[in-house]
Amino acid sequence: MTRTSLEPRWSLALILGLSFIACLMLVLLRYGLTRHFNQGYLVWNLFLAAVPIGIAWLGEYGVARCKAGRIAQACGLAAFFVWLLFFPNAPYLFTDFIHVVRKANLGYVAADWLSPMDLLWYDIVMNSAFSFVGHYMGLVSVYIMHGTMMRLFGRVAGWAMMLPAVLLSGFGIHLGRFSRLNSWDLILSPLEAITAIGSALAVPSALLFSLVFAFFIGLTYLIFYISKRGQVGEFDKQD
Repeated sequence: MTRTSLEPRWSLALILGLSFIACLMLVLLRYGLTRHFNQGYLVWNLFLAAVPIGIAWLGEYGVARCKAGRIAQACGLAAFFVWLLFFPNAPYLFTDFIHVVRKANLGYVAADWLSPMDLLWYDIVMNSAFSFVGHYMGLVSVYIMHGTMMRLFGRVAGWAMMLPAVLLSGFGIHLGRFSRLNSWDLILSPLEAITAIGSALAVPSALLFSLVFAFFIGLTYLIFYISKRGQVGEFDKQD
């Protein structure tokens, strides 16, 4: 990986960092309007949404440093499975809209010129900002991981690995929202995680929820991928 190939990564990291700060400013402004802070879950979930892109970057870097083909493939597969474990945290932010729907965190409006309905609209915009930034980071991580898999195993295998990844991510979002499972529960509490997974698989509504989210993730990634095809990307050059 040359210095020139790293430059777009640093530019993207800067943009995402500024987006993160902008989202934090929305939370701080809301605190100034209400004198109540109960949006900590948004900040934490946005932080978790940044984990997959970090894993994807590290995986890409590790594969580039491996000289032997078998070692590079093993390194890439390890990064892929770790990334898959944490990727659902990115689109998971969309499920935080449940708090807006239920008006659970509407709180008290401190400013006289601001009505509860105005605050509700503010919450809609704020949650949209967090969801967009989190999901965008997730799509970037898919793009990077997809490119790594294509370089290691070829175009067909790369796409074939993305399909189950998207499907499993939709199911992972359901487990996080309704079964309250975290990514690390599969490692720290595997028996409880397996039990929760088995219970969810037996519920038709859980499967519908998972498929709808998987469709959304897949559709938005295709749009993202097609838009990137018009630019010079590291793994576009091999296509």
